[in-house]
Amino acid sequence: MFPSKRFTMTTYLSPEEVLKKLSEVVTPTSNPIQFRWRRSKKPYQGQIAEHSFKIYRVIYNRNSFLPEIEGQIQAHGRGSQIKIEIKLHPFVIIFMSLWLIMLAVVALMILGEGLFKEIFNLAFLMPMGMLILGLALPRIAFFPEAKKSQKFLLELFQGQEDN
Repeated sequence: MFPSKRFTMTTYLSPEEVLKKLSEVVTPTSNPIQFRWRRSKKPYQGQIAEHSFKIYRVIYNRNSFLPEIEGQIQAHGRGSQIKIEIKLHPFVIIFMSLWLIMLAVVALMILGEGLFKEIFNLAFLMPMGMLILGLALPRIAFFPEAKKSQKFLLELFQGQEDN
């Protein structure tokens, strides 16, 4: 229902080199909710562990649908294999789910009343329009950001996507 993207990439870089490259472009954060008083010189923020990372792109405007990027790094031959999942923040998924359920209930109540009275109620169009917008908006905002991050990571690790 909500957008996400998974892919695996292979690179000739060792897991240690992958982590080093990642640390060059990620500002470490300990608190996911931070006020940015100064601009970061690195394009991503997040946490890097021994064999994994959880990052998001630094932007200076609001985008609730900004993807989180989680990656698992493992040795693969002479290089590394990186499994990446790009997804929405869990809070956004919970909020949007509740909002969409509420809109669906209102739309069904209006539709039920119209069917019971055998008339079409124009009020039905408003929650239906909001429902459609609520389903479309996360995709419209998510996929361009996900594509930017995927391209950035492929270039950063000099990797290629596995099929």
